Parts: sequence; C-alpha cells; structure tokens
Amino acid sequence: MNGFHAFPDKEAAYRETLRVLRPGGIFCGCFYIEGGCSRTDWFVNHLYVPRGFFTPPFETKKSLRDCLAGMYRDVKVTSVEGMGCFKCRKKA
Repeated sequence: MNGFHAFPDKEAAYRETLRVLRPGGIFCGCFYIEGGCSRTDWFVNHLYVPRGFFTPPFETKKSLRDCLAGMYRDVKVTSVEGMGCFKCRKKA
C-alpha cells in the first residue's frame, strides 16, 4: 500500500482497509509522512499539494503509529527520510 497521502478522506481509507482485511491479516506499506525530511516537506507543500497529487492532513511518524495501534496489533513503524514504512496485524 502506497498512497494514503493522496486520499482526501484518510479516515475512510483506514476504516475500509481494516474492514476488508481478514482477522490476523497483515497490513503493510509506506507513504509520505510529514516532518521526516524538510526537503521532502517542501516538495510536497509547494508542488504536490497545489497540483492535487497529495492531500493534507498528513501523518507524522508518531500519528501513524498511534493511528495503527488503535486498530491493529504488532504495529511496527519505521521511517526513511519522508517515508513512513509500517507493518501490522489485524486483531483476531
């Protein structure tokens, strides 16, 4: 999964992902996170958002971990520059 940063209604996307994943299933992916790299933040805010490629609000590493921990178990979140990478498992 790579694209939550582009969805206008991120909460709906999280709910739908949780809904369609079977119990014990793994949800993993990566997408842009705010605050991980000032250069990436600049490109996102000055190029991608004005053109409609990315849609705020954006997750931070902490908000992504908190969001996923509220829905999944075994949540692991790492970041590389402005990308948040995650893996978690749906509760049984």
